Amino acid sequence: MRSHDHLATAPPPASVSESSLIEEATAWFVRQAAEDFSEAERRRLDAWRAQSPAHARAYLQVQTFWSAPELRQAAARAVAGDTIDGLRRQAHRPWHRVSLAAAAVFLLVGMALWGDAILLWLKSDYATAVGEQRVVTLPDRSLVTLNTGTSIAVRYESGRRQVELLRGEASFSVQPDPDRPFTVRSRGVATTAVGTQFLVNDRRRDVQVTVLSGSVLVADEKTALDQAVRLAAGDQVTVGPQGAGPIARVDTAAVASWMQGRLVFVRTPLADVVQDLARYHRGYIVIMNPALRSLPITGIYNLSDPAHVFATMADTLPLRLVRFTDHLIVIR
Repeated sequence: MRSHDHLATAPPPASVSESSLIEEATAWFVRQAAEDFSEAERRRLDAWRAQSPAHARAYLQVQTFWSAPELRQAAARAVAGDTIDGLRRQAHRPWHRVSLAAAAVFLLVGMALWGDAILLWLKSDYATAVGEQRVVTLPDRSLVTLNTGTSIAVRYESGRRQVELLRGEASFSVQPDPDRPFTVRSRGVATTAVGTQFLVNDRRRDVQVTVLSGSVLVADEKTALDQAVRLAAGDQVTVGPQGAGPIARVDTAAVASWMQGRLVFVRTPLADVVQDLARYHRGYIVIMNPALRSLPITGIYNLSDPAHVFATMADTLPLRLVRFTDHLIVIR
């Protein structure tokens, strides 16, 4: 029988943090699900939980969170953030041997999610990782600024210039050339410009186009070019499965603030803030309390450390933050 020394029951120092207890509780929770979990270890787990009310609460939190469907989805996504080598290293640690079947499920989930990433990598000419931004100069000296987790494919021909936004968000600063229109395609939505600067954001459920200067035409696959939506500087339109929505006037400096390493929110629902910030975080963020999803958030946040942004919110807003790992944050 292996000793599993890292799960010792010695009393922790008085200054032990909630996050440290959560980490220990998570380790115990994973260990107790293993096939070789012994009665001796069960007694040690009971002793660990009995050390203090804080220990008991931490373990109960892990049990409660783990049974929630949101956390199961998060766990599946967290697997995709690791590497095969990392999973193999974990498999050789005794307390990670939950079961061969569970390991197979995790690997299959990870491979399914990695499969999409591999296909995007094969199709794209330029790409950025999570948290990365990159400026690309195209053959005609037009500039593309790729936001976090973005991939594009460039197709230049004699009579046209076309860029396909495969995923993510990008800013396009287009060199004028009336004889060669510049078109960005994303999920069947075509944005065409001659000389202008605009943003295209593939939000998966829809595509959002914002014009910073000049003008563009926006049309989906069902719309003829002569019926396309024309946008001027300061205009924004969202195109979904039902077509283009109404044109909105927006603060372009706020919309494009990511290009200066910031995000600006004005009375934005917490659910939308989490969705935006999650694109810059190497992991998954879960809102466990549905009542918090509509909580209005106003502020300017630095993108260099998204996890710190949530910690700041927890200090100033009526919400609590529980960090299970570097890849999984729960808001409640």
